[in-house]
Order: sequence, then C-alpha cells, then structure tokens
Amino acid sequence: MKPLVVGSMVLLLVTLGWGDRGWGEETQEPRGELRVVDKSPLNWASITYNVFEHLIELDKDGKLVPRLATGWRWLDAGTLEVTLRPGVTFHNGEAFDAEIVKLNWDEQRLLEQPHILGNFMNFKPGSKLEILNPYTVRFVFPELDGGALAKLTAMHIGNRQFYREFGWREKSW
Repeated sequence: MKPLVVGSMVLLLVTLGWGDRGWGEETQEPRGELRVVDKSPLNWASITYNVFEHLIELDKDGKLVPRLATGWRWLDAGTLEVTLRPGVTFHNGEAFDAEIVKLNWDEQRLLEQPHILGNFMNFKPGSKLEILNPYTVRFVFPELDGGALAKLTAMHIGNRQFYREFGWREKSW
C-alpha cells in the first residue's frame, strides 16, 4: 500500500509541477539577447531562418508575401523598387530603415560564394542597391533577373550590432 501512496504523490508532484510557482501562475517571457554558443557552420540555416527577418518571404502556398517590405514593383526589366515597413525596431532599439537594408546588401554581397541552394541564389555582378529615402530602396540589376524576389527571401536582415559583433564572414562563425 505504501508504494502506491508514495508513487501517487510523486506522480501528482511531477504532473502539477515541483517548484516555487503557484498553481496557474504564468511564467515570464525569456529576456535578453541571442548569443551563439555553437558556431558550427551547420547551424546557420536553423539560426538565420528562425532569428532573422526578411524583406519578403514565401507563405505556405509558395506565394511571395511582404515582411519588412510593404510592397515592391518593377520599374523596368532591371529595376525593382521596394517600399520598407516604417516603425520597425530591432531587439536593441535600433530602427529599421533603408540604411540597414543597404548595410545588409553590402555585407551579404561580399560573400558571393556558392549558396547552399546553389550559385543561382547570388545576384549577378554589377547588381546594386540605391537608397531613395528612409523607407524606399531600389535594386538595379545589369540584366533581367526573374529570380530577384526569390533571392530577396534569403537576404537576412541584421542590425548594426550583429555586424559589429558577428557578421557573416568565416571568422565570425
């Protein structure tokens, strides 16, 4: 009989929780900054796609949807204008704007190496980004690039702190 009573009590404590919280008390949200402990290059996909935001993403049906961009339009066969979402801030309070998009474009263009999805995910040499105002950027491509919007779904947007402390270069990861 004793083992049944003791076992029942242990089951009750495990089920209801064993600690200093009361019944039904909410736990606090985690706070702080992400610190990469295991810098294995194999972790890049799970970290980047779960932590970084993008200008454009694909929804569950494969349709392009705005994220940090609110819209985009082709001005001609080689010029894509993107409107950015105002009022967005990073976890550290830094504002998201065209300067941040340019920083990410420039830093990620320095890599120009085989992408895990293939070289076709790199923008053509001579592609550039122009800032029109704090919430509008223009991508200029040297030739027609039908995959430009898909490529932008893989352009992770980090803040200045990310580039100061880590960045994408090999020495950082």
